[in-house]
Parts: sequence; C-alpha cells; structure tokens
Amino acid sequence: MLATPPAYAQFVPDLRGGVAQNVPGLPGASTPTDTGGAAVAPPLPAARPPAGSLAPDLSAQLSVPVPVAPPDGDGTADPDPIGDLITGSIDPPAEDGGPIGRVAPVAPAGPVEGGGGGADPAPYAPLGLRLGTFDVTATLDLGVTYLRTDSTFKAPGSPATLGSARSDGAFGEAALSVDAVSDWARHGLELGFDARLPFRVSGAGDREPSVSTDAALRLDVDRDTRLIVSGSYDHRRADPASAAVAEAIDPVRFPGVGTAGEPVVRTVSGALAVQRRAGRLAATAEVSALRQAVGEARLSTGATIPQDDLNFTRHGVRLRGGYSVSPAFAPFVEVETSRRRMERRPDAGGLDRNAMRYALRLGVAFDRGEKLSGEVAVGYLREDIADASLADIGGLSVRADVTWSPRRETDVGFDFATATTTSGEAGTSGALVHAGTLAVTHRARANLTLDGEVSLRYEDVVGPGEDMVTAAGLLGATWWFNRFMG
Repeated sequence: MLATPPAYAQFVPDLRGGVAQNVPGLPGASTPTDTGGAAVAPPLPAARPPAGSLAPDLSAQLSVPVPVAPPDGDGTADPDPIGDLITGSIDPPAEDGGPIGRVAPVAPAGPVEGGGGGADPAPYAPLGLRLGTFDVTATLDLGVTYLRTDSTFKAPGSPATLGSARSDGAFGEAALSVDAVSDWARHGLELGFDARLPFRVSGAGDREPSVSTDAALRLDVDRDTRLIVSGSYDHRRADPASAAVAEAIDPVRFPGVGTAGEPVVRTVSGALAVQRRAGRLAATAEVSALRQAVGEARLSTGATIPQDDLNFTRHGVRLRGGYSVSPAFAPFVEVETSRRRMERRPDAGGLDRNAMRYALRLGVAFDRGEKLSGEVAVGYLREDIADASLADIGGLSVRADVTWSPRRETDVGFDFATATTTSGEAGTSGALVHAGTLAVTHRARANLTLDGEVSLRYEDVVGPGEDMVTAAGLLGATWWFNRFMG
C-alpha cells in the first residue's frame, strides 16, 4: 500500500478565488534517522509562485520529506502529524477523487470592491467646486420675507404705564454665501463671504443690507505648535446712537424731526494666536484688535449729523491654559484684558468713554466625537469707564458652544456669550449683553431637512436707560430637488 503523499502548494479556485494555499514545513523536519517502518515520501519538486504573487519561495519547504504513518489494522491511517499542528484545516478534494491530506488555513481575503460601490450617505449634499487647492461651496438664497415686530416698553409719565408698538413689512431678499477651504498636506486656510440684499415690497418695517467676510490661516509650526492668523470685516446698518442725534430729534426743542435712515457701521477685526501642547498641558496666547466706525445719521429734514464720537479702537490680550484629564475632558482657565480708546474725547455729550475691560473664566472642554462636543466657561466680566460720572459695567460672564446629537440624523447646537456695549446717551454707560441661541436640525429624509431655532438677548443697561429683552423663534424646512436646488 502506498502512503498518501503530503499536500503542497495548490490553487483552489472554488474556495478562495485563486489564493495560493501554502503548507509550511514542520520545525526541524529533516529526514529522520528512524521512521519506525514508515514509508517516506519522495521529495516534491519546487513549486514556483504565480506571476505577481507575494508568496515567498517555497521550494525549500516543499523539498523536505514528511513522515507518513502506516495504516492501522482497521484500515484507517494514524492521525496526520501536520493536521495535529494546524487547526482549522480543510480537506480539499483531490483530482482523482480521493483525499490527499490537509492544507494550512489562509488569512481571510478582504472584501471585494465591486464597480457599483456603496450607497452615498448624503446624495443631496452640494458637490462644490474645485479651484486649485481649494474646495469652494457657494449658496444663493432667493425668497420673500414677511417680518413683524411687536415691542412693549415703559411709557413716560406718572404713574408708569406700559406702551406697545408694532411694525411689519414684506421684503424680497437675496442672500449669497461663499465658503472656501484649502486642501493642503500641512497648514490650512478658510475663507468666508456673506451678503444679504433685502428690498421692501410693502409695509413700514426695516430690513437693511449687510456684507461680511472673514479669513483664518493656520500654520503648523511643528507637531505641537500652531500659529493662527484671523481677520474679518462687517458692513451693516444700525440705529443712530450718538448724543448729537438724540439732541437733534428732541421732540420738545425740534417737534416733528426724526431720523430718515440708519447709518452704516463698519467693523474690522484681526487676531494673532499661538497654540502649544506639551503632554497633557495646552496653552493659548492671543493678541487682537478691533476698529469700529459709524457713519453719518440723516434726519427727516435732509440734514446729516456726524457720529464719529462713537468710533473706537479696541486692542487686547487673552491667555488660556488647560489640562487634559482624558482625551475627552479638559478643564481650563482663561484671562482676558482689553482697552477701548474712543476717537473723540469727550463725546458729543461731554463724556470720556475710554474704558478698560477685564475677564476671568473657568471652564471645561469636552469631546465625545459626533455625540457631544464643545466647551462651557463661567466667570466675571468688568469694564471700568474713564469718566467718573459713568458707572462701571460688570457682572456674570458665560460662554458656551456645545454640539449634541441625541439621535442619528439630529443635531442640537447651543451657544451663549456675554459682552459689553457702549452708549451715546447722556448718563448711560452702556450695557452688559447676554445672548444665546438653541438650534435643532433634523434630516427627516435624504432630501428633507427640518430646522428650529429660538434665541434670547438680554441687555442689562447701566444708567437711566431701560433694560431690553429680545426673543425670536424660527421654524423651517428645506426640500432638495437635487444637489443644486432646494
């Protein structure tokens, strides 16, 4: 009876699609001195790997004779020594219909990528444009807006009563936004542009045009150090706020005179920040500057009044240090100071409104991936005004920027900030402003997005002026016909 020859390099198309099955030689499998009466199979010829195969040359392994045990008395062979050492082996069919031994397992082949590919997770997302090394996305919104504003205030007189006013109007509106993001191996540059042009169709409400643009350049100095340069420009209109305008439209001295248009407010800002990591420690140092210029106010009589006493420049420094307790949790402390210098001193009301602002906040940054990320900080903010006749502005300071995904396809965003504003009214220092927004976005279908938003703004006026609370809400839905129109 002939011994069964050992398995050698084979191709098993019906099992692995042409993957080579290799039988490695046993450790120390040299020709034994005593085979115990077992027949020794002759050496097999060296098998040459197919073209393009990464398998090593197996001729040395395949040329080693392997002992095969003789059959037992019941006609069954002893356990194969190779099969005892190799687990998970299979018995492929021999070409002559009989078993030829066992072959070693092969690592599972990776998934075969078909020509069709997987489903697009966002089939209606804008594709954007590729301009050089930038990905550019442009959006044009065209529509009609109806706006109604209801106001409640304390009416002058004694006893104090509540007055109310309402304004409404319909507007046509065009809004263009453009975003460009670089695709560089190192560093990064982001550019943004937003412009809104409304025009009144009916009613007496006001809705003014605005233009804003911003840019941020990130320079990766080394693995742990970044240099960030940013800047922005904003062009909008705002209510006249100069003391000179308030005097010109005094109903007692100039009855029937009012303002005929909102003056232009231009704001330019820039910042330079250095971020550095050292193990679990992270630090940021930033210097910033801001310039605001207010245009002339036009009265109903056709006269114009300059408001350059509201122009100012602010420059400041911010320091922040944090410690990463874990990759998802990092408390930090932040210190900020800035100085405001008015263009005209004193202003039209005879007051020196130069000021120093200080802030101290303690906070925590967290990052749980797409589920929850952001940061929250709480502290104290104070602005000391140079004129002794004006009270200083101070109070609780809160900053928050949180993104939460309670369920798939639903995102909740919350942001809150505290800031100070100046005033041109006599005896009024300004206001401590708290503003927050809660927004919810849900993708009901691939081409249907539902939006909801509520916002609240509270102006704590320091001086004889009245505090102001502004609340707003929004519900919306966007249905996309294709990637280019919705």
